[in-house]
Amino acid sequence: MKIRRVGIASRLDQLEAMSIAERAANLLQDREVEVILERQLAEKLEWAGKASSLIDIDADALIIVGGDGTVLRTSRIISENIPMLVVNAGTVGFLSEVNPNELESAIARLASGNFQIEECTRIKAQIDGIEVGDALNEVSIVTKTPVKVLNLTALKKGEVIFSGRMDGLIIATRTGSTAYALSAGGPIIDPELDAFVLVPLCPLKIYQKPIVLPSSPKLEVFIEENGSDALVIADGQIHAEAPAGSRVTLEKSSKKSLFIRLGRSFYERLRERLVRDV
Repeated sequence: MKIRRVGIASRLDQLEAMSIAERAANLLQDREVEVILERQLAEKLEWAGKASSLIDIDADALIIVGGDGTVLRTSRIISENIPMLVVNAGTVGFLSEVNPNELESAIARLASGNFQIEECTRIKAQIDGIEVGDALNEVSIVTKTPVKVLNLTALKKGEVIFSGRMDGLIIATRTGSTAYALSAGGPIIDPELDAFVLVPLCPLKIYQKPIVLPSSPKLEVFIEENGSDALVIADGQIHAEAPAGSRVTLEKSSKKSLFIRLGRSFYERLRERLVRDV
């Protein structure tokens, strides 16, 4: 894949991250690659070159400097056809591919087309037929009122998977299996599997444990009347109310997220990211 035009986005609350983004822009220009900065980043850096909003950015690749939250926000906005190269400037940065000290070599490989692209499934949520949005990591169904519990029934093809009272339910993609779902006791999903993992949060039926499902069937979760109202949260970014009596449907989204990989294996990233103190 020939890279002629690269967009750059960054977290805006950290000077170091914006400095890394500026350095990436200069390295790309040194290699005669056209650079487009996300508009707010361009304003903060007083960038004299091209700038664009994320929703309108037209590029062969996008460099994102930030943590996982920055990646999740950005991936929801940009075109699904733009692959992302993530430079870690966050706490864990599991979605990142390179560290700041590897930036120069990463830019060289990006500019020369020496990389692979990983396609990651997203999950779409609806409440009573109204779309909430889609998520790269997970959709969480949690109680709207702290301390009060939900009464949930989760079904696959009409068959009950989980039922009963619990604090909530996480429905995570393979990518999200190393995020909130993992912290809540869920398994890590190998990247070669296209699967979802369902993780009940503090179920009263203590035998109800996480379960891995294929991503192809549509799932339904009923917020039962004799329980608390719920919130449906996509990637921690989008919040929607789901009152008792609602039906939440979850399915594989038609949109995918693309990540640029430079040869570091999934298990190498896993060891590197998850053993550090956060």
